[in-house]
Amino acid sequence: MAISSALRRAPWAVAAAARGLLATRSGRRLHPPHPHPHRAESSALFSSLSAPQPSAAADAHLLRVINFEISCAQQDCKKRDWAKELGEGFPFEIQDKEGTSRITLTRRNQKERVEVEVFLPSPADIVEQNGKQEDQAEDGNGTNQYYIPLMVKIHRGAATWLEISCRSYPDELVIESLAFGPSDGSVHLSSVEAKLSNLPDELRKAFYSYLKNKGISTDVTNFLHAYMINKECHEYLSWLRKLKGLIKS
Repeated sequence: MAISSALRRAPWAVAAAARGLLATRSGRRLHPPHPHPHRAESSALFSSLSAPQPSAAADAHLLRVINFEISCAQQDCKKRDWAKELGEGFPFEIQDKEGTSRITLTRRNQKERVEVEVFLPSPADIVEQNGKQEDQAEDGNGTNQYYIPLMVKIHRGAATWLEISCRSYPDELVIESLAFGPSDGSVHLSSVEAKLSNLPDELRKAFYSYLKNKGISTDVTNFLHAYMINKECHEYLSWLRKLKGLIKS
C-alpha cells in the first residue's frame, strides 16, 4: 500500500505506514528467517565444521557462529512502541506472550466478543498446476511470498460461536473456511464446517464484508504483517540467546 494513500486513513494506520512498517510486503523475512546479507562474510566460520574437532574447540566455534547470528538478528529486529504508534483508534486489544508463535486480538460489545488468533508468517504453498509442482513462495519479481494465518472467532452471547479461518497475504485477505456451533461442544465441528470456495458467490462476498464490519480491515491486516514479522525476529533472537546460554553452560 502506498504511503500517500495510507495518510488518508486512521491515525494508527498512518503511523504504521509512515514508519515503513508496510515494507514487509517484500517478504524479506519468512519462517525460518532468511540469512542476513552480511552472513556471506561469515563463510569462513562454517568451513571448519566438516573436520572433527576437539570438544572445546567445537564449542568455541559454535559460539562464534551463534554470536554472529545474534549480531545479525539484532540489526534486523526493531524495538517499537506499538501503543504509541497505533494511537487510540486501533479496534482491538493485543495480547502477546513472549516465547509463543501467536498473538490474540480481542474486542467486545454488548452482543458479542470477537477474538482473533494471529500466527507467525508461513511460506506460501507449493501448488499443483498442469501435473507439475509450482512453488508459490516466489512471485514474478523474485520476492518471497508468505501469508499470516488468522483464526477469527465470534462469540454471540455465552452459547454460540462462529469461527472463520483466513490467510492474510501481503495483497489480500483470503477466507478459507468457516464453522459455527454451540459453545457446549454438543455439535461435531465437521458437521458445521464449510469451505468458502464451495459457497455461492454472493454468500462469499457477504462474509468478506462481515469480517470487515468486525474490524478485520485492510489497515488492520497490514499492521498485523508488520507486527508478526517483527515478533518473529525477536522470537528468533531470544531463541539464539537461549541456545548460546545452553552451549556456554
